[in-house]
Amino acid sequence: MLIMEKKNSEKVESIDLMLKSAWLAVSKMYSDQASLYNSTAVQALTLLKIDPKEGTRSTNLGPKMAIEPTSLTRIIKLLEDNGYIYKEKTTTDKREVIIKLTDKGLNSRNLSKEVVLNFNKKVLERIAPEKFEVFKEVMTDILKIANELNHKK
Repeated sequence: MLIMEKKNSEKVESIDLMLKSAWLAVSKMYSDQASLYNSTAVQALTLLKIDPKEGTRSTNLGPKMAIEPTSLTRIIKLLEDNGYIYKEKTTTDKREVIIKLTDKGLNSRNLSKEVVLNFNKKVLERIAPEKFEVFKEVMTDILKIANELNHKK
C-alpha cells in the first residue's frame, strides 16, 4: 500500500497515489487492448460516448469525456479521417453538428464495449458485492470532497 510520512512520524495512506496507480493500471490495460486494433483508448472511449442510433452532438461529447475541446477536435478529425464517424449538420441549427458512427465505427464501438464489459465482469467476479458497494460509496465521497476543494459544488 502506498504511504506518505506525516510530520510526527505517523504513516498515512496517500489516497491520491492509490487512485492514480489503480487508474494507470486500468488505462494501460485499455491502451494495450486498443493497440491490438491499431487504435487508442481515447479513440475507443470517444466511440463509446457516441449514441449508436441517434449520434451525439459534438458540443455534448467533450463534457461526457471530460476532455478539452482542442483535444476532442483532434480525436474527432482522426476518427473521421479513418472512417469511424461522420458529421451531420442539424436541421434546426446549421452550425451544430451531430457525430454519427459509420458501420466501421459501430463495429469498433462494439469491440470497445466488450472490453469494458469484460473488465467489469472480472472485477465483479473477484470482489464481493458488499465490498463493491462500499467501494462505490467511498469513490462517490472522494469525488464530492475533491469537487468541494475545487469549488465545483
